[in-house]
Amino acid sequence: MTDVFDHLRQSIEALEATIGGSDDVDQRVSQRILAERTQRVAREPVRLEKSRDALSCLVFQRCSRSYAIPLESLNEVAPVSSIAHIPGVLPAFLGVTARRGRVVSVVDVPRLFGTSPPDAVTPKWLITTCSTNVVCGVGADELNDVIDVNPGAMAKTMPTFPPLIQRHTLGVLENRTVILDLVGLLEDRTLRVEERVQ
Repeated sequence: MTDVFDHLRQSIEALEATIGGSDDVDQRVSQRILAERTQRVAREPVRLEKSRDALSCLVFQRCSRSYAIPLESLNEVAPVSSIAHIPGVLPAFLGVTARRGRVVSVVDVPRLFGTSPPDAVTPKWLITTCSTNVVCGVGADELNDVIDVNPGAMAKTMPTFPPLIQRHTLGVLENRTVILDLVGLLEDRTLRVEERVQ
C-alpha cells in the first residue's frame, strides 16, 4: 500500500514540476512574442512616393466599360437597393433610389455615350456626389480599385465622345478607362430634369 502512495506522490510532484515549468515556458514565449511585435510596430512605415500632381481615382465597371472618378468628388459608395423608373425623364437616367432619407437620381454613364444595351442589368453599386446644386449618382456593376493617375499619362478626350461627355472628361487612360469629372457632369444643365418636365 505504501508503494502505491509513494508512486502517487511521485506522480503528483512530477505533475507539479511540469506545470510550474510550463509557466516559465509560457512566460518566455509571451515575452518573445511581445518583443517581436514591439519591433514590428516600432519600424518606420513604408512610404509610397506619390507624385504631387497625381489624381487618386476610383475605377468602376458599367456594361463592360471602365470609368474612373476622382476621390475628391465622391460623396458615398454604397450598394443599390432598388431603382424606381421615372417616366418622361432623359434616357440617361435609370431612375431614382432612396439613400439616407434622400431621393437620389441615378445616371447610367454608358447611356450618355449612347452605348448602353437596352437590356443592361440594374447596377449593384451607387456612386454618389453632392454639391450645392445637386445630389446625384451613377450606377456601377463592379468596383475595381483606387489608382493614382499621373495627369501626363492621360490622353485627351476622344472627338467621337458626345459633347456632354467631352465637356466633363478629364482624360482617357491607355486601357481606355474614361476619367470623369462627376460633379461637373451631374451638374450640367442638359441633365437637369426639372427643366424638361412639363
